[in-house]
Amino acid sequence: MVDVSRSGGPGPAEPGHAEPGPVAWVVLVADPVTGETDAFGPFDREAAAVDAERRRVEHASEGLDEVLVVTVPLTPPEV
Repeated sequence: MVDVSRSGGPGPAEPGHAEPGPVAWVVLVADPVTGETDAFGPFDREAAAVDAERRRVEHASEGLDEVLVVTVPLTPPEV
């Protein structure tokens, strides 16, 4: 399993920036063997990380190490 949820993606706004980071996150689960993808949420960032870790452990215990579980920020649509 790969964890890209902590890979320097959008986060809280840095001091001096007006735009806040995403406030909603989803947990994306993708199985490359079956081609199935599912998303769960929305969560706040902490809750998404907890849910993703729970799903990683669950899939690993079932021998499904190839399943990808990541957190993904939701961004509002451009207007």
